[in-house]
Amino acid sequence: MKQPTLKKPFLFLALCTMLILGCKETPKEATGEKTPAVNEISESQFNALWANEKALWESQDPALIHTVFADNFKRISPGGTSTSDEELTKELNAVGVAFPGLSLNLERKDICGNMASIHWSVSGDFTGEVAGLKGNGKPYKVMGISVVFVEDGKIVKDDSYWDTYAVFAQTGGYKIVEDDGM
Repeated sequence: MKQPTLKKPFLFLALCTMLILGCKETPKEATGEKTPAVNEISESQFNALWANEKALWESQDPALIHTVFADNFKRISPGGTSTSDEELTKELNAVGVAFPGLSLNLERKDICGNMASIHWSVSGDFTGEVAGLKGNGKPYKVMGISVVFVEDGKIVKDDSYWDTYAVFAQTGGYKIVEDDGM
């Protein structure tokens, strides 16, 4: 008697179904993490928020923090984690000392509900000082991305990333060398 065999497409479909059903994300409530309220960010709301964010980072004026960030914000970046005006002011001051006169530009944005991924660039001339390295006037342009969650027109969570070494490589501050294993 011949044993029944399963066809490969059936096995593939069964495996995919198990993966999809087995890999469902755990609801945020079960992990104790609060899920941000979902309300669509309109084009005009985004544009107003971006204008405020551009003004904040270009001027490094702490008085503008709450035109961009909610009272209960959390910002994570290569510059550190900020959850208060004082912590964010330290980052603004460090940016202002290192890169006075910087220009923040929107490259692209993608909005989904109350979340936006913002692709941006920052450029200018390295005339400040950072980590003991004095500016030499050379130009730089660095690309970055921020994933933000917005409630009531302000950012409650901001995960921002950029290549910190790119600035130094472009301005002649540092060179990236291969490790020879010694």
